[in-house]
Amino acid sequence: MSYLVLARKYRPGTLAALVGQEHIARALTNAIEMKRVPHALLFCGARGTGKTSTARIVAKMLNCIDGPTPTPCGKCASCKEVATSTSIDVIELDAASNRGIDEIRELRSGVGYAPSRDRSKIYIIDEAHMLTDQAANAFLKTLEEPPSHVVFILATTDPQRLPITIRSRCQRYDFRRVRSADVVQRLAEICTSEGIEADPAGLYLVAREGDGSMRDSLSVLDQVIAFGGQKLDVDSVASLLGVADRNRTHALLTALLRKDSALALTSIGAAHDHGMDLRTFARTMALEARDLLVSRLAGTAARDLVDKADSEIEGLQSLSEGVQTAELERLAHVLLELAEQVARARHPRLVLELGMVRLCRAASLVDVAELATRVEGLLTSGRGFGGGGGGRPGGGGPLPSPGGNPSAGRGGYAGPSTRMAESAPPAVVSAPAPVRAAPVVSAPTAVAPVVQAAPVVEKPTRRIVDGDLPEWFEAIKTRMTMPVEASLLEQAVVQDGSNGTIRLGFVSDFMAGQARQPEKIKLLEQGAGLAFGGTWTVEIGASDPRARTDSLVARRQAVRQNERRQNEQLLRDDRTVRAVVEAVSGEIVQVLREDDVIARGGEAQA
Repeated sequence: MSYLVLARKYRPGTLAALVGQEHIARALTNAIEMKRVPHALLFCGARGTGKTSTARIVAKMLNCIDGPTPTPCGKCASCKEVATSTSIDVIELDAASNRGIDEIRELRSGVGYAPSRDRSKIYIIDEAHMLTDQAANAFLKTLEEPPSHVVFILATTDPQRLPITIRSRCQRYDFRRVRSADVVQRLAEICTSEGIEADPAGLYLVAREGDGSMRDSLSVLDQVIAFGGQKLDVDSVASLLGVADRNRTHALLTALLRKDSALALTSIGAAHDHGMDLRTFARTMALEARDLLVSRLAGTAARDLVDKADSEIEGLQSLSEGVQTAELERLAHVLLELAEQVARARHPRLVLELGMVRLCRAASLVDVAELATRVEGLLTSGRGFGGGGGGRPGGGGPLPSPGGNPSAGRGGYAGPSTRMAESAPPAVVSAPAPVRAAPVVSAPTAVAPVVQAAPVVEKPTRRIVDGDLPEWFEAIKTRMTMPVEASLLEQAVVQDGSNGTIRLGFVSDFMAGQARQPEKIKLLEQGAGLAFGGTWTVEIGASDPRARTDSLVARRQAVRQNERRQNEQLLRDDRTVRAVVEAVSGEIVQVLREDDVIARGGEAQA
């Protein structure tokens, strides 16, 4: 006798045997007891969640000799025939292979006949979303007003592909993915029935591989039993499935949170030597990081959101103690991207190791509230803004920026530095107004405040041209550590640079729009003060075609191309090269440098 797989052997025969679908069981039980069973049911959900099994259970409930009943006997002829798919009055159709209008016409012609023996004639249409548009339209009238003895049950994994006219005529039931805890409990019961000694941690790996599908989990269990025999432990299950067990993922998460590159590389090496599929390992790490983040954010509600045992959730929460939530969020985001990169990489171990090292060496994130407190302290104390005022003047000083300048205070670079202060002309300040005593009344003598005129700042007299852009570029790149603003200058030309105003032109309106952002204008102005001294106003003009040839980027590219042409010519004229070409009767078609070969190799890999 052929072997019957576990997914078929332990297929649920009653609503009580359904795993993880208690809401479906309760609704159908109430419908039977209240005699409110609709003529058309639509079962929706992921694969292996019990849609077709529930359809057969409903057929038993309606046609059982004791029915209609929510607890069919399973012993009468009707129940047995439904279980073996041999009932004349319960017709199962696979819409994937019977999807045309001819099959629907045949169904319509048989609907009018009464059941041969049972109480109801039941049509179970699996994968109903595969019906063609013509077939669905031909089915509408029959589905809406069938004879009283007919019940339609439609099952689909993709309800959105069903026409709305079909969905609106059915009572819909959505099947949920089965939680791992429920799957593990059911797998343990089956192992006990089969005489298999199973480790709960190993069964959890089986449930995780099933991804919420009871049928897939049972198929994996069948495979694991064939590999491990009568005793299943977590190591044998992990080895067979090529997945990471809890200890490996916990060790790697610990290394990432501690910024321990050596431990992270050791964990990856151990997983690789164990024969684990690194693509699956990377995906598992992304899921573990997600569970780590959710367990921190959800607190006690994590039991409903994280598909793990309570002890494992507590372990994740203890692991994340002392780590900022922003760090956990970044960890989950980067590991998700890394898993996608590893999945399509030719060298997954190298990609995974580099990604883990990058995570371990990443700087710790600082909370936004803490940064705001630091900035407020700088503004109050006057430190970090070019030497000592009482805070940042109204719009005149620069904003603090991470990275810093040596001349700045803690946490930010100074605006115009000592060089700017030395080169700027002295401010002209008017004499204070005379002080007059107020008339003596009953109150004490009042003194009028000292009024000072606003300082008058002279505009710089230096004229700025394209040749001054490298000095400006270096000031922003090195002294302000602002690569974005420096890259803007690389693509600009000077349209006007007189009277303290510098107007920049770019090759396109898009680049000009990027440079017109107020924060970038302010930083460009600060960089001009560092480079040229004084206070400068930066304006962005219209697009300028000169930027294609006269900008820093264009000039550097022209120099590189000229050097490359010269080097290629030297290579072609080299005696050794010419001798080799003549020896093989060949010709020099193309000259490639090492970086060209590397770039092409990267493109081929991508």
